[in-house]
Amino acid sequence: MINGTFILFALALGYTVAVGLLMLATFGITKAAPAFVVKDHLLKPRYRFLQEFIWLLCVTVGSYASAWVAVLTTHPWFVAVALIFVLLVILWSNTWEMAQRGLGHQIVISIVTIAGVCAGFTVHLR
Repeated sequence: MINGTFILFALALGYTVAVGLLMLATFGITKAAPAFVVKDHLLKPRYRFLQEFIWLLCVTVGSYASAWVAVLTTHPWFVAVALIFVLLVILWSNTWEMAQRGLGHQIVISIVTIAGVCAGFTVHLR
């Protein structure tokens, strides 16, 4: 029971930190340079690449926070796999953002998600 509670808390923390940081970065960039972000109601390619890099940083920090709690469980790498699963399911189920990014960027951001979670957990658990 306690193990499951730590797992759920670690997942919620990792997700909240990663998405919260991405929202802060997205809102900040959009407010500071709207012409860099969008043209004719479509995301510009340079902004998409920047967003992928920012997402890598956000996921790494979020998974590091998640690993901080996951070490209290018996299987911290299970939390890493579960966090990857949660982030990817939400990423691929958001059809509006998928249409904005395009399939190529969607695949890249999926790979970036896996790399970021692995990096965050590796840094914390080594």
